[in-house]
Amino acid sequence: MSDGYIHGFSDGERRRLVAQARTLAPGVFDGWDLSGARSLLELGCGVGAELEIIAERWPAVRLVGIDRSASHLAAARARLPGAIGLVKADATALPFVDRGFDRVVTIWMLEHVADPVAALREALRMLAPDGTLACLEVDNASFRIDPPLPAIARWWARFNRAQQAGGGDPFVGPKLAGFAEQAGARRIETSVARMIDSRGDPGRRSTWIDYLEHLLLSGADLLVRAGEADERDRADLRDAFRDLHRRPEVEFRYFATRMNCTR
Repeated sequence: MSDGYIHGFSDGERRRLVAQARTLAPGVFDGWDLSGARSLLELGCGVGAELEIIAERWPAVRLVGIDRSASHLAAARARLPGAIGLVKADATALPFVDRGFDRVVTIWMLEHVADPVAALREALRMLAPDGTLACLEVDNASFRIDPPLPAIARWWARFNRAQQAGGGDPFVGPKLAGFAEQAGARRIETSVARMIDSRGDPGRRSTWIDYLEHLLLSGADLLVRAGEADERDRADLRDAFRDLHRRPEVEFRYFATRMNCTR
């Protein structure tokens, strides 16, 4: 991960990551089938929130996760079964032998990596001959609120600038195919993943609004330290989300990019 990880490493962030995984699970795991897989490696597993869901859905698969954050890995070890392997490692220099996994996945990880091509090259090295690399990554340019709410739009722009200043890329999703090709991947397939859509699934509207508010506020401390925002901006953001709850006619959406490829 880049040194300027925008969300921080607090206990609150660890709880947010677990809640995020559950909220976004329908979109994240849409189309997944691991019934024939023997092993899976997640790069950037964080607190283990995605691994926990994978273990629930496909208990026969041997699971391993790596992350650079010792505190996140400690939280993962506290909540995951001991059979799930957790290793402190850099995604661009993995401590495993070649071709050791049927599946390698990244979920919201490459946005935090300074060299995505190097990470993808390592991911491909891990794949068994018949293995598949699956990536689900952000496209922050896809976030829309109609009609716009200026306080949220201003904060979102600052949020993206701060992530870029820290070495990340909040617009990495549409670049995945090009990065995978540079890394030597074959059979590259990409698609748009509809993660949040207030018109398409209005029953989840309140859940998504709460999720988005917590996501944006997770960067507040960094934005304040960087001089990108102050307490008035934070209060305006909270007011805007309360307004969004009260106005069902306001629509919002967020898409991501899904990629599958082989070595």
